[in-house]
Amino acid sequence: MKKPNLVTAGFIVSEKQLALDHQMVSYDIWGTLAHVLMLYKENILKKEFVKPILQALTDIQKEVDADQFTIDPKKGAQLSLEAKIVEKAGDAGYSVHTGRSRNDQVMVTEQLYLRDTMIGLIENTQPVLAALLSLAKKHQGTVMPGYTHMQPAKATSFGQWALAYLHGFTRAIKTITDQYETYNLCPLGACESYGTSWPLDRTYTADLLGFPKVWEIPQDVVSSRGFVQLGYLTGMRDICLVASKLAQDLLLFTTFEYGMINLGDDVAQRMHPITGSSVMAQKKNPDALELVRATAPQLIGFTSIVGNILSGLPMGYNRDSREVKEYIDLGLSKTLSMVGTLASVLASLTVNKKRMMELVTANYSMTTDVADAISQSSGVGYRLVYKVVGQVVDESMKRGKLLSLISAQDIMKKASTLGITLRVTNTQLKDAMDPQRALEKRTHIGGSTKKTMAISLAHGQTFIHDARKWVSTKKQMVSNAKSKTWAIAKKIIEEGTL
Repeated sequence: MKKPNLVTAGFIVSEKQLALDHQMVSYDIWGTLAHVLMLYKENILKKEFVKPILQALTDIQKEVDADQFTIDPKKGAQLSLEAKIVEKAGDAGYSVHTGRSRNDQVMVTEQLYLRDTMIGLIENTQPVLAALLSLAKKHQGTVMPGYTHMQPAKATSFGQWALAYLHGFTRAIKTITDQYETYNLCPLGACESYGTSWPLDRTYTADLLGFPKVWEIPQDVVSSRGFVQLGYLTGMRDICLVASKLAQDLLLFTTFEYGMINLGDDVAQRMHPITGSSVMAQKKNPDALELVRATAPQLIGFTSIVGNILSGLPMGYNRDSREVKEYIDLGLSKTLSMVGTLASVLASLTVNKKRMMELVTANYSMTTDVADAISQSSGVGYRLVYKVVGQVVDESMKRGKLLSLISAQDIMKKASTLGITLRVTNTQLKDAMDPQRALEKRTHIGGSTKKTMAISLAHGQTFIHDARKWVSTKKQMVSNAKSKTWAIAKKIIEEGTL
């Protein structure tokens, strides 16, 4: 029986892998270009070889730009590129791979590609951050009920709610930028895993490719293949986790029972073929938020899969790590789609201020503020006041009596039965039960007063500014490095000198 050809069967070089490699061909060309320029500078590459090789790479890049470059599945991306160079440059093309393995070639290609995609991802999160900051500014005084254990807890503001999620996204984004800085290293020169006897200038290639440093130890370089993707997936997972929690909040807040938030028509419509019911005409389904919520478990899964693939792999290159490409691609696609949708949801939602205030008034969420105020004015320990107020409120709730109808006499009488002396006035109670006043009493860092909110809003604005600056700076660094590399190649082609 004839043995199956695993390559043509699509197992070793699958169609999916080929498609992903095709997205990275330009990065492979850039990495190869830098390597060739370094070989020429170090007199490793013959002078008469360099011009035809550089011209070949220039022509191949034009083919890629015109979508005319194809990868031979029997060779894979790197050998297809090399074959194309030989086809165009003749025997000179056989010198391109001097001092380089497919291992460091693939790693630098993926590093360059991932660097751009992560810059793009951070850029795409900016509308979400801007929408949250806008909501925080607009609603810093909009009272809403806070919840713990899904039960009414304490009054807060919708502005604080928005700022809380802004900070959550801030930390998640920092996970990605930290990973970026950690792995912004040039793998070229690590060769197959153990370095090379060729006198390579690794600092030069790093500079041409816009890396601030060389990835030093060859064995560490190649053995770390997949760790970069795992780090970025971790950051994307965190972004999606924050988004999932936010989506769950809004899914509750938009229900008839809560009635605090309405979604805009651009993300949910009644009688719409997608977000409306086919039989229940009154329904306005929050499909977008449900899909935002569904992104987090998928990213958790991708991160776990990649970690499992990498676990237990011995030193050096192992083809298992190839599989990581598919999961970083899936993770990036899902995260980008999610943040775009979430930005639209946040930009178009409307807040029912009246309903929020009604809930705060009806659900006893001012109880803690009442106990705080009594303890502060009387000097009686908070835990004793908590016991008094708690029993009064418990009895009132059982009788269906609103918190606002509790009198100072009710509290002092209950205190007396417990052997506690309290002096409380109805004016003090009324003041303590006012949600707006309560927000203005939280003067600590991160509190809800106008002054503290102004500081927190400024911090949010600063982060957004810094994130935008980070994106702009990194994009410019990459662009400058690429321009520099191609400019040197063009000079050699035209003038025959470095």
